[in-house]
Parts: sequence; structure tokens; C-alpha cells
Amino acid sequence: MADTLHSEQGVLGTGSTAILDAVAASTTETVIGLSLSNISGTSADVTVDLSITKSGGSLRKILNDVSLPFGTTITIDTKFVLATGDTMQGLASAASSVDFNVAYLKQT
Repeated sequence: MADTLHSEQGVLGTGSTAILDAVAASTTETVIGLSLSNISGTSADVTVDLSITKSGGSLRKILNDVSLPFGTTITIDTKFVLATGDTMQGLASAASSVDFNVAYLKQT
């Protein structure tokens, strides 16, 4: 098995935004760190949702309607293991207001 470190960055939208796309066949991805930062241009607080959709469609919430005050960052150090077909997604209450950064280990 090959182990490689990866990272993804982006901005959450008000609809479900892919953070990690569907995990490829014969692959496991372990999220080892994730941060969400409120970068709102209007100095407003926002709420965020973060979830994993398991292969087959079962949605599992990690954060549900969590308040993220202006200028703050939530750091999640809990590890999440995604198997073949699983995805991670998030959304914010205001468009272009939350940056995400995720680090993960890909095992093939």
C-alpha cells in the first residue's frame, strides 16, 4: 500500500460544496486535519455544516449549524476515515464567507 499526504483548499458556498470528492476504488483517505475560517467581507457571523456521505448515500453530520463568528477559525483534529465512494462536503450560511483547508492521507 502506498501512503501519500494531500491537501485541498477552497471556499464553502451556500449549497453543498465538495471538500473531498468520492474516494476512488481500492483507496482509503484519512482526514488528519481540517480548518474552517470566517473570512466574511461584511464582518458577519456565519453558520457552517460539515458532513460525510457514505457510499450508498447515508449522510453523517460532523458539524450541524455551528456558529462561526467573524474572523475566527474552527480547527478539527479528529481523524475521519473515508472509504471507496465516500465524500466530504460542507456549506455556509453566506456565500464566499468560509475558507476550508483539509489535510489527508491517501492509501492505495
